[in-house]
Amino acid sequence: MPHKTTPVLSPAPAPSVTATNPPEVANAHQGDILLAEGHDLEAAKDYIKAAAAVQGQAQLHYLLKAAEASLQGNKPQVAVLLANEVLRLQQGDNTLRGEALWIRAQGLMDQGQTPRAKGNLEELLSIASTPQNVRAEAMGTLATLYTQEGHELTALNFLIERDSLLSGPAISKNHQRIHALLDSVSSARIQNWQGRSGNPLVQEWLAIALISRHNPDPEQRKAAIDAWMAAHPGHPPINFSSHDELNVADTSNQPSGDICALLPTTGPYAELSQAISAGMETAAQLKAGPAVKLLQSTGNPSFTAVLFERGVKEGCQIFVGPWLPQDINAVVGVRKPSDPPVIALGSDAGVRQPGLYVFSLGRDVAARQIAEQGYGAGYRQVYVLYPQDSSGASIQADFIQTWKKMGGTVAGVATYLPGHSLNGQVQQLLSGNSDSHAFVFLVANTQNASAAVTAIRAVNSNIPIFSPALLHGATLPADAGSLAGVASVDMPWIIQPATTKPQAAALLHSTLPDASAAQWRMAAFGLDAYQLAERILAKKFSQPIEGATGTLHFGKEGRIVRDMDWMKIENGAIVPLSGIPKTGS
Repeated sequence: MPHKTTPVLSPAPAPSVTATNPPEVANAHQGDILLAEGHDLEAAKDYIKAAAAVQGQAQLHYLLKAAEASLQGNKPQVAVLLANEVLRLQQGDNTLRGEALWIRAQGLMDQGQTPRAKGNLEELLSIASTPQNVRAEAMGTLATLYTQEGHELTALNFLIERDSLLSGPAISKNHQRIHALLDSVSSARIQNWQGRSGNPLVQEWLAIALISRHNPDPEQRKAAIDAWMAAHPGHPPINFSSHDELNVADTSNQPSGDICALLPTTGPYAELSQAISAGMETAAQLKAGPAVKLLQSTGNPSFTAVLFERGVKEGCQIFVGPWLPQDINAVVGVRKPSDPPVIALGSDAGVRQPGLYVFSLGRDVAARQIAEQGYGAGYRQVYVLYPQDSSGASIQADFIQTWKKMGGTVAGVATYLPGHSLNGQVQQLLSGNSDSHAFVFLVANTQNASAAVTAIRAVNSNIPIFSPALLHGATLPADAGSLAGVASVDMPWIIQPATTKPQAAALLHSTLPDASAAQWRMAAFGLDAYQLAERILAKKFSQPIEGATGTLHFGKEGRIVRDMDWMKIENGAIVPLSGIPKTGS
């Protein structure tokens, strides 16, 4: 990920240049040229060579330039090591120490090491020579970190203190952050804070927040605030009429920029995120639309929140992701109503916010759809068969919860061990008499699907089989003929990508030549997420999108509804269906 352009401290005095031009000067000059041309890491190497040839202040100067270039070249580990060396060598020079702390803090943040970064930022604020712009940036980052840790009052103190360091539009944006933080806590907590903060400005902000809550009528609120302001001169000017309008996200004045993918790129999610971003980049190429920029989170919610704020500053038009629930909550906690919209890709624990859209990647969506549409088609009884693993258990639980809520009954539930015979479990599951209003809810992958269907058909040759997670590979299994009678609601892209999106399929096969079944599925979500992002930016919410993952609609409260296609398998081939098979058919 390219590093952002950040405020820099005043550089240490450059070493004097003699008429003979020592070797270190030539190396440093070459480093300056490479840095200007965007070759950050090559520049860092030249600065390190220059540092190796000198001692004292000049050496520290070159080491800092190498650290900054390494940071810009997305090598935060190297930047931290170089900053550490400066901190070790500097002799009581607070300006040099401040520069090194600033670089080290940014490098640690880029590695997701937020607790260590926080300590560096706080020490940086204690150094009197820290420039105003750097001090403001550090305070803003600390406010984000403390908010994520649940220390909102400390975060509020940082935001209010940085107000005097800002000017122009930056003040307005800082005020929006203050309002958003105050809006996120209860009146009782604000009243409690009034007795805990010794900062007069913080006290005044708290008082104004309570006045606003106790006076919902705009005219009465303005009169109460004017009266309080008159009694408490010196309070910073706040545009409360603008704040009244901050409840609706507006992207009309957002600067042009990228569609930013804010995805976890470490651990078990790395390959899946790679596939999502590949799908988005493919869509951008085919549509010649805004570029896709990947912001790589590390699974640390605090760092995810910082990455989001960084993306806002760098001009992201809209964010696709975050994905994990803790990351979604972290972003929602720092996102201001005026910030760009966000398409969350997973469960958000019921969070609602203007400009926040939810496009779930989970198979729980398909499970719930089977329950709702099955009941709507007249089915009333179900037999559930799922594998003994956490994924299978989660999918069947989502189905049963929705099915019972609709009014359906569960005639039986059985589990099986993947790779083992299912005959005994199926025999016991279907031993009773089923009527024409019953079906089997089957959770199985391609490796176990044929065995499951064969076992079911040996006991009942007619009962319908609906599966949310059956055909999740890129192709049908070789013995697909044995799957006759199964109606799958998984996405059309998975089963027939060359027919559904032929150009995209061809490009993605080149980008992801060895894609797993799960990656291939996620690539389709990437294709559709890009289309959704374009529609949201254009504010076109009325027309459905015929996507790779199904037909997409913008639902209530930012929910994106995915209607997946029904289909059946006959003689090893896919036959699309207009809807769920009717009872008795």
